[in-house]
Amino acid sequence: MISVAIAAACAGCAGGPPPLPTGPPIPEGGQPVVYAALGASETVGTGLNDIALRARFAWPQLFFNMVLPRAGTYYNFAVPGITTAAALYSEVPQALAVHPTVVTVFFNIDDLVNGVSPTDFGTNLDAIVHALRQDGRARVLVGNAPAIDSLPAFKACQGQATGPAHCPLPAGITIPPQATVDAAVDAYDAAITAVVAREGATLVDVRAHSDVLTTNPEDIAADGLHPSPLGDQMLAALFAAAYTTARRG
Repeated sequence: MISVAIAAACAGCAGGPPPLPTGPPIPEGGQPVVYAALGASETVGTGLNDIALRARFAWPQLFFNMVLPRAGTYYNFAVPGITTAAALYSEVPQALAVHPTVVTVFFNIDDLVNGVSPTDFGTNLDAIVHALRQDGRARVLVGNAPAIDSLPAFKACQGQATGPAHCPLPAGITIPPQATVDAAVDAYDAAITAVVAREGATLVDVRAHSDVLTTNPEDIAADGLHPSPLGDQMLAALFAAAYTTARRG
């Protein structure tokens, strides 16, 4: 199901972003759909090279177009570089103020870079998801963390740069050994899985597609860290497939 959704979303995109999907038809009645996206730079659309492109092709916009009614409302509250601790006091209140019925949550790399322990990350994420679920009134989809050791920016931090990507870490900060980073990502993903199960949310298994999202040059932006337009399409397809599968279940 996921591979089919990805193939459909990415068909014909070698020459640039495809036309935007039209989305499902406008429903005749029922509760209006309000979609809120929470996250950091990936959710903002960092990696897309201009503001207009971000507005149309950041993955939350594509997700909205793929599976939610045209009569719905979309809000993107993501902030580049934000951690889960900060999002609790900025993004979450803004999202709750619009009474969302569908929410996507995608936090990982910025907490890792800031040295947030897996335990604290899990505690913060649990508070975020618990609040957004609104006692079951909203469907919340949570993306896990992809493996990052193949990203060009990560390799640049290790002194293995082979292209235009540069290390995004401030001068003087040394990146831990690869095994340590891999273990931290594993621990974050375990925390995400536990939160999803505990709070009745839906897991979006981004980690399972790391081999494409973080190693295929066409899916990675020029900065070597964020998704390219093709990578944004794949992320949107993963969230859309998880949403559709959970809805049918």
